[in-house]
Amino acid sequence: MKWTPVFYLLAALLLLPGLLACSTGETETAVSQTTAEPEPTIAPTQTATAAPTSTPDPTATATAAPTATQEPTMTPTPEPTFTELLAIEDAPDSLKNPYGIAVDSQDNLYVLDAGNDRLLKFSSDGMLLHTWDTRGSGPGAFDSLGFGGIAIDANDNLFVVDNGNHRIQKLDSGGNFVTEWGSEGLRNGQFKRAIGIAIDTAGNVYVSDDGRPEIQVFDNDGNFLRKFGSRGVEDGQFQHPTGIAVDDEGHVYVADYQLRRVQKFDSEGNFLLSWGMAVNPAGVPEGIGIDANGRIYITDYDRARVEIFTADGEFIMDWTGGESGRFSRPVAVAFDSEGNVWVSNQAGNSIWKFAPPPLP
Repeated sequence: MKWTPVFYLLAALLLLPGLLACSTGETETAVSQTTAEPEPTIAPTQTATAAPTSTPDPTATATAAPTATQEPTMTPTPEPTFTELLAIEDAPDSLKNPYGIAVDSQDNLYVLDAGNDRLLKFSSDGMLLHTWDTRGSGPGAFDSLGFGGIAIDANDNLFVVDNGNHRIQKLDSGGNFVTEWGSEGLRNGQFKRAIGIAIDTAGNVYVSDDGRPEIQVFDNDGNFLRKFGSRGVEDGQFQHPTGIAVDDEGHVYVADYQLRRVQKFDSEGNFLLSWGMAVNPAGVPEGIGIDANGRIYITDYDRARVEIFTADGEFIMDWTGGESGRFSRPVAVAFDSEGNVWVSNQAGNSIWKFAPPPLP
């Protein structure tokens, strides 16, 4: 059979709808498969909560770190200052190794000018009032004042250590000779190298002697009463006793140059306690003074300062001089009725007067 073009045309027309239907079905299937896949989404927990940040803890940012200046204990406290009121250097000629000093009830100052072997009296403003400068062994004369001390009782009687003559001399308030006692030796009432002297409220006289390391006690007229101490390093013993002082309750304080300590005794000479210099343990205690409030002033002879303690040996403060300069081998301390402090400055050949600051 022979196919004609008309036949082919008719066959194409008959097959065309089916071909179109198949083509449409495949397209729909492809689309259907594509849209059926779910779109990718973020998990609900991830979208509901924000990611954590590095924001610091509120407590950490609210309080600043402490600094040294914020600490109350780091704030410096000004040191109390002793105000220099007066310096005595010429009397009318130069002082030479001034040692013992004492102040009477009228605030007159007495000075043992040891290098010149004389006793001087000054007014409270430093004016020279009287001089005792006769040398010898007679009443009112001095052979060698050396490192001797001086003390004044409640009646303004003056007691002077005349260690060159191995004796104590007593002068009245007018400077007139009253009595003397002592000689060279080791018996009661004798001296080898008397140095310090002090008076208690009853008028009894205490004398330290580094040639015979013990303390001798006399009544106001020089009669021997008792003694205490001996040579050694134990409590109540001495090697080189120098300065001595008695407080209003009768306690006796003795400085020991060699042992570098101060010992406290009761009125009968029984040992109570001891202590050394506070600022420098190698310091050398020399002279002792007691102010109206019972504070203990101790001169540090080698370290050029004065240290202040309570009656129980607790350190309060120290000072090293004034406007005239630093102390140079300070020896003795005395007080006037207004609480002003006199210090003998041995190597500096001067006497200084200070107004103290408020002290505990």
